[in-house]
Amino acid sequence: MVEYLFQQGEISKGTFRKGSHLKIMDSCGVQGMEADLFDHHSVHEAMEGADTVYNIASPMPGADSDFMKVNTEGLLNLLETSTELGVKTFVHLSTLDVFGFSTRRISEGSPASPAGEYQRSKAEAERLLLEASKRTPSLRIVVVRAARAVGSRDWSLTIPLLRAIANGRAVVPDGPEMSFSHPRDIAQAMYKAATGGAKSGSVFMVKSFDASPGGLVGSLAAALGAQVEVRKPGLFSKPSVPEYTLDQLKAGLSVEAQSGWKELGYSPELSVRSASEEVANWYKKEPWSTEAD
Repeated sequence: MVEYLFQQGEISKGTFRKGSHLKIMDSCGVQGMEADLFDHHSVHEAMEGADTVYNIASPMPGADSDFMKVNTEGLLNLLETSTELGVKTFVHLSTLDVFGFSTRRISEGSPASPAGEYQRSKAEAERLLLEASKRTPSLRIVVVRAARAVGSRDWSLTIPLLRAIANGRAVVPDGPEMSFSHPRDIAQAMYKAATGGAKSGSVFMVKSFDASPGGLVGSLAAALGAQVEVRKPGLFSKPSVPEYTLDQLKAGLSVEAQSGWKELGYSPELSVRSASEEVANWYKKEPWSTEAD
C-alpha cells in the first residue's frame, strides 16, 4: 500500500503501531507517525493535515489478536478523528470473509453471512462504516473487500508456501479454484476508490485472479524453478499454512468480476503467473525473509 501510494504521489505520511517494521516507509521517504488506535490523542496527532485516510489496520486471527476491539473501537476512533480534522475521504480495507465459509461463489448482491468471530468483526466494521456514511455526509466512506491476499511479504500464506516449496513438499487442500488478490491490485483498488468518483457508502469486491490452492503452489514452484510434491492434508500430513488460512483455502471463496469495477476504474494487473514471478523475484533477493515467524 505504501509503495503504491508513494508511486502515485498520493501519500506523505503513514501511521504505524509500536514494534512495526519500517523498512518500506523509510525507503519511500514517507513520514512515519507512531499511533495507537485506542489513544485518541495519538491518532489525532498522526492524522493532522490529512485529507484522505486509507485504513488497513486489522490483525488476523491469532492468540494475541484483539481484532474485534480494533475493528470496532479502533475504527470508531479513526472515524471520529477524521470528522474532527475535516478529512474528506475514508477508504477501508475489508475481506470476502464477511460471507463466511459456507458459500463458494459470490456475486453482487450476495448477503454477508459471517460465522466466526473474525468474520463478524469485519462485518461489524462494515456496518459501522455504512452507518457513518449516512450520518456524516461531509466524509466520503468507501469499502473495498479483497479476496485472499498472496504476494511478497505476506506471512500467512505466501511465506509458508515458500517454506514448503523449499522443503520439497506442500500440504494444501485439493479445493476448487478460488479468488486471490495481489497486494498491488488491492492498493490500486483503494487508490481508485479514494481518487475516483465512487459514492460514499459504496462497497467493492476485488480480486486479481482465480486459481486452485494446488495450482498456486505449482505456479510459485515454477517461478522459482523448483520441484514440489503437493499433498492433501491428512492424518500424517500436517498443513503447510496456519489454521485460519487453511480454512480460507478449504472454503474456496470465488468472486465474479464486478460491474462496479468500471465505476471504480479498477482493472487487475496481476495474474497467477505474474504474481508468482513477483514473489519469486522478491524471495531470490531476500531469502532470509522466510526464516523468521
